[in-house]
Amino acid sequence: MTAPGEIVRSQVPDLKCQSDEVLLETEAVSICSTDVSYFRGHLFPDAWPIIPGHEYVGRVLEVGSRLKGLVEPGQRIGYWGQTDFGGMAEYRALRPLFPGQLGMETNFYTERNFYDANQAAAVILPDSIPSDLATIVEPLTSVLRSLLMNPPKPGDHCVVLGAGPSALLAVQVLDRHLGAGSVTVIDRNDQRMRLAQQHGAMRAFNAEGQAEELDTFVHEHHDQYADYVFDALPHIDAPEHGGKDIRELAMGLLRPGGTYVLYGASMTPQRFNTWMILAKGLRLRSTPFDVREFPMTRSAHVASVALRLIETGLVDARPLVTTRVGLGDEAGVRQGFTDYGNGASMKTSMLSESVLLDYLEREAGVDEIGVPA
Repeated sequence: MTAPGEIVRSQVPDLKCQSDEVLLETEAVSICSTDVSYFRGHLFPDAWPIIPGHEYVGRVLEVGSRLKGLVEPGQRIGYWGQTDFGGMAEYRALRPLFPGQLGMETNFYTERNFYDANQAAAVILPDSIPSDLATIVEPLTSVLRSLLMNPPKPGDHCVVLGAGPSALLAVQVLDRHLGAGSVTVIDRNDQRMRLAQQHGAMRAFNAEGQAEELDTFVHEHHDQYADYVFDALPHIDAPEHGGKDIRELAMGLLRPGGTYVLYGASMTPQRFNTWMILAKGLRLRSTPFDVREFPMTRSAHVASVALRLIETGLVDARPLVTTRVGLGDEAGVRQGFTDYGNGASMKTSMLSESVLLDYLEREAGVDEIGVPA
């Protein structure tokens, strides 16, 4: 990505595997709203160009000397953290930090106002999870970090802002694992909202088409319908005519003293109604990226939980990947960025040639030796 809105195929020098690294051959990378935020100019790197991609699965080619015995060539790895960048290259080097691996974490100060780790929270992936679906370990880790640090109380009425991939994961975790009394979704994409209702949301409002209905609903419940809001929106523009935006409507649903959890990230300033926060005494919460507050070793444990939830089907990753393209398909990759969030589509997963071929064979009902299943 050479600038906002510009993405092209290019070449970079070959990587060398350092003593604390693994060298990975990329198998799958899913497009994240963070990648799209760089593409749309809502997030900003230290310098252009960048190689986007961090919802990643790679197969180990080489293991550094300090990691011998922890991981073997041929195994697949998924990760959370280290960087937003690098995944959409054919190869990448990673400094993995596995659950329970102590004494390896080091950090540095970024120019984005937090300390980051030099390592990534990593998990070794079982053969039972296809690479395209295994990329969902990364966003589920992000969602779990936020929800486990700022959980609702059992029985709380919860509101999820947005109906995109992270919001769909949050709906499943709130409904199936954290004991939410109910989950209400607010978005402006009817198709995505229907999908959220199929996976645990009790009610959905369209913030544009049902804005008046939602405002009436707020007043009918005397500003105390919900206990908890999970804001999964990365960036929203202010209403054109100065009316209420989706965040203000959600704050209207919260009871006095309710909890508002900010999950989505944007470096473009966003509008928040400070009167609503003050009048209701709302509690704004977030889970820090800063590893002094949330070390990467802790994130490694969360990643292992995310992996188990997907592996066992306790969280359904299948609805999150709706499009698959080859990493070498420049037009298809670009379309995945430009069309992100349109219609019923969720994530585009970009696959290596061999993984894409395996997927097409599975979809055609052909087994490994070419015999119809």
